[in-house]
Amino acid sequence: METEGRAADRAGGVLGERTGRVLLTLVVPTRNEAENVTGLVDGLRESLTGIEYRVVFVDDSTDGTPGVIRDLAEQDGRVVLVHREGAEREGGLSTAVTTGMDLFSGNSEFTCVMDADMQHPPDKVREMLEVARSGEADVVVASRYARGGSYEGLSGRTRRAVSVGSKYLAQLVFKEARKTSDPMTGFFLVRNEAISGIQFRPTGFKVLLEILVCAPELRVAEVPFGFQARNAGVSKASLRQGVEYLTHILSLFWYVPSAGRFWKFALVGASGVVVNSAVLITLAEVFDAHKVIAWMFAVGLSILSNFLLNNAFTWRDVRHSSRIHFLLRGALAYPVAVMGIGANFAVFYPLLKYVSAEFPFYVVFNFLGILAATAVNFVLSSRLVFKPSLPRNLDPNAPPKQVIEEMRRELKADRVVLVSMQDHSPLDGDSHALTAADRGVIRLVTDTSQPTLTVTGPRRLPQARTNARWTNSLAVPVLQNNTTVGVVYATRRSTEPFTEEDLHWLTAYTSTASPLFE
Repeated sequence: METEGRAADRAGGVLGERTGRVLLTLVVPTRNEAENVTGLVDGLRESLTGIEYRVVFVDDSTDGTPGVIRDLAEQDGRVVLVHREGAEREGGLSTAVTTGMDLFSGNSEFTCVMDADMQHPPDKVREMLEVARSGEADVVVASRYARGGSYEGLSGRTRRAVSVGSKYLAQLVFKEARKTSDPMTGFFLVRNEAISGIQFRPTGFKVLLEILVCAPELRVAEVPFGFQARNAGVSKASLRQGVEYLTHILSLFWYVPSAGRFWKFALVGASGVVVNSAVLITLAEVFDAHKVIAWMFAVGLSILSNFLLNNAFTWRDVRHSSRIHFLLRGALAYPVAVMGIGANFAVFYPLLKYVSAEFPFYVVFNFLGILAATAVNFVLSSRLVFKPSLPRNLDPNAPPKQVIEEMRRELKADRVVLVSMQDHSPLDGDSHALTAADRGVIRLVTDTSQPTLTVTGPRRLPQARTNARWTNSLAVPVLQNNTTVGVVYATRRSTEPFTEEDLHWLTAYTSTASPLFE
């Protein structure tokens, strides 16, 4: 990857104006936009008068675009080129955006992402920045679908239909996407501090959707804008991008625990129907059990399977505090399921009795009853069965050995070390307990002030019928007045590696640990 600003600057660093902190970094992915970048730079210069900003072009072009941007950088030190070659271009627009954000957002308060084709008007950037600076929002979305906006610049009815359909699909699956009328826009501004420490892995070109889903606590505001016709060049929209969008939706749904939780619950419920039917038929037909007895066993086992799957899939990010807590949750799942059955009957029976018992009405009423039961079951499961337990904070007045033992027991860790930043040594004084690799992880956490999870596997593939043991570590900084005063470092060698839930627990647990390092 080559990073350039002024003509004299080549790969290997960012010099001059580019190293200083600015208020706003604009990340602009480009691919064969030679005819558009000059107009964009001129428009931003006019719009952002009096504002300290930087324009970062992350370029994957095969035409003369890099040369045009280099000329612009010679004239204006605020223009930066990051030119990618070969394998660096994998992921296309999404990785271009995240590359620009990773490289430069640390030196600015806000980052704005926009296209280079002039369909995103440069004069909107100042308005978006003013909304963000007012403190009303962490993300400001330039929306084509808000009142006062338009998407007339989308060429053809097919593309407009695809755009609208993609928007509604995202909003249907992810409640976070409903914070804005245009979760598919490529024109948005974000407060960098609000997304600090989050590792985004977008697929395709919908980076905003990734941010909204992966950081559901973000406050969102939007400003309307008219999506303009392309100034020059050729649109990059294609069937492949459509496939990438669907892949991105599936990836977020599967890998982000809180994403699409209702639909995960519905999938688990569907699997419960299969379990219920299989048990009922097996007991009644194979073992000739009484139908009522078979039904009772079928209901009981389907509720149990639903609970286990919801615990492992739907609410896998909601940690149970102990085995007793887990068993209590399982027991509570049964009365909640009974209340769901009651909601089903409360909808089905009155409709059946007072409307019609004829086909196909009773089938429709049964479906409505299932919807009511699912909604009641989901709400009660969210608020009762899988209600997040309050994060337990350590006692800052407790002896370090007691704190260490509590963390070691909770994490099932082989060892836990409290490292003071005053002398970079463990509080117990045993500096030999830390290897060079341990110190490297601790140094990384100290430099970034961000928690980290590392998992190192075996040097070769395990033999058949054996379980590989993994070397795991968790490292969490302890902050006092935004300064790292210590690091909590835990390691475990086990067939079960640490998880992100372990990292979240340790981060919450150590939030009051600064007195230990005084």
